Amino acid sequence: MRRRSLVALAALAALAAGLLGACDEPEPDPLTVSWTERPLPTPDGAPGRSVVRDAVQCGDGWWVVGAVFLDEPTETRDTRPAAWFSTDRESWTSVAVETSTYWGRRAILNSIACSRGRIAAVGARSGGAHGNPRVTSFRLDGETLADVPATFIQYGGVTATNVGPIAGGPTGWLITGNRTSGPGVWFTDDPREFTRVEAEPGLTDDGDLDSLAQGAGWSGEEWVVVGAGARSGRHLDQDPLAWTSEDGLGWSPEDMPAADGAQDVHRVAVLDDGRLLAVGRSGDRFAAWTRDGDGWHDPVTFGAIAESWRGAPYVASLASTPVGALATVSTGDHYELWQTDDGRTWQQVGVPLEPPTAGDHSLMAVAGDELLLVADAGDGGHVWVGQVSP
Repeated sequence: MRRRSLVALAALAALAAGLLGACDEPEPDPLTVSWTERPLPTPDGAPGRSVVRDAVQCGDGWWVVGAVFLDEPTETRDTRPAAWFSTDRESWTSVAVETSTYWGRRAILNSIACSRGRIAAVGARSGGAHGNPRVTSFRLDGETLADVPATFIQYGGVTATNVGPIAGGPTGWLITGNRTSGPGVWFTDDPREFTRVEAEPGLTDDGDLDSLAQGAGWSGEEWVVVGAGARSGRHLDQDPLAWTSEDGLGWSPEDMPAADGAQDVHRVAVLDDGRLLAVGRSGDRFAAWTRDGDGWHDPVTFGAIAESWRGAPYVASLASTPVGALATVSTGDHYELWQTDDGRTWQQVGVPLEPPTAGDHSLMAVAGDELLLVADAGDGGHVWVGQVSP
């Protein structure tokens, strides 16, 4: 009984401290954005429904990637990769796509990143004997997006687990994923070929820790991969984790402060003041961690996970923009857009579409010097430009 009383008192104290802390946080100024949709042209080739999955500002303009779901699929092909480009976010043109590989011809482009004014993208399509995603990377060859041939074990093989999003930085591109040994990455300074990094001591699970990498970004000085892990016997109580690297090849684990309950970090980006911001889940809410010269700080929570799920809750995107950091999240029921200036105080921002959570739906905020939002609710890809309303 004494132990139960102490636990109850501790819980009440923690709740009171949290309420007091919440009162200390200033309310952000309301942010209202006017969104105007801009149409995407139908890509040349076999007709179908265009879908969008990601976008980035890079070089002389803006890029959107996705696919075309064919109106008349065949036994071996029902999708083809697609991309669009705009110099001003207003008028868009379809980018020519040339593929030389079996899975490249069928890929849905899920992620795109910029490095030194050049783009690289990653796509996948499930298939083969076991129905696993078959991953293909893409690069820009002149004005044409081309797939990059790779061996099966580059992204698959007996040690494969999953391949996640691609990030860009001043030294190249980094794809985040996982292997049977633990987190793995693929790094390159030239998108014609990636170096797979797996079973690297700084990333490898230690036998008691079971970890999962979710996303990555460039901090201004180094690569940072974020995710979560749990010790043996505590798989329902994950803690946030990070790993850092100066060159994308050698890695070191980095501690992040944990709160009660299961936590998982999904995306990472840099705030205007140079601090690092990471966003993920904490219990039945979303959470944000910031890192400065003193290291990572305790998380703050915002939003809420839906009581009833259509699909898994997660952070779909985290983007640095002129109005602060924008995060799109799936509550498990639908997608929402949230904004922060400092990583501590958050407010929800109205959007023209909140797609229901589903495997082929998306809502992505785009990093850049203007506001861009892309979404898909199963009715085709949408692109909106944003203007902050007075």
